[in-house]
Amino acid sequence: MSMDPAYNPYTPVATDPTAYSGGLQPLKGFPKIVCIFFIILGAIGLLQSVGTVFSMGLNAVLAAQPGEKQINPIDFVPGGMIMSILLAVINFAVSATELVAGVLGLKQKILGARLIRKVSAVMLLVKVVETAFGCFAGVYMIAPVKEQMAKQMQNNPNPPPFDPGVFVEVGVYVGIGFSILMGLAMFLFYLFSFLSFGKRETLAQFS
Repeated sequence: MSMDPAYNPYTPVATDPTAYSGGLQPLKGFPKIVCIFFIILGAIGLLQSVGTVFSMGLNAVLAAQPGEKQINPIDFVPGGMIMSILLAVINFAVSATELVAGVLGLKQKILGARLIRKVSAVMLLVKVVETAFGCFAGVYMIAPVKEQMAKQMQNNPNPPPFDPGVFVEVGVYVGIGFSILMGLAMFLFYLFSFLSFGKRETLAQFS
């Protein structure tokens, strides 16, 4: 007990406003944004994987039907179908891991933080390969797709007054430009996530 005559035991004691009863500061800043984005990206990726499987199954059924077969542009690219399947499998595995990592991260579990860093490292390589393959496939399929369209136009009694191949070429290059921008944005996101979740101050928010 204080011997100071001015001491009042009923005077409120100032406390640290940042103190947290759970032993950890609430998750905030960029790490919290990353966890939320990982959940969103994981959910979207899983939906895309389901759509890809459905699309492949539908194409297989259509290919078995008699009559004229629907041409898949990716078939024109050497090894295109195998690469597409490989990327789809990787996307499914990564998306499931991202979803788990994001949920654990929001719960401030250290396992979630470690998974986020590992997935980010993997996705740095995947995004480079995926973007490069998309650009290569897009440019490679322009000529065969235009040739295929020209053959179809020959059987059309009322061909259009313009060359539809021009629109194919423009559309492909626009798509390539968009994919490069998206690939760069995602690459930077995973790069900053990898670097951030390697810092002590970030890992200090997890237990």
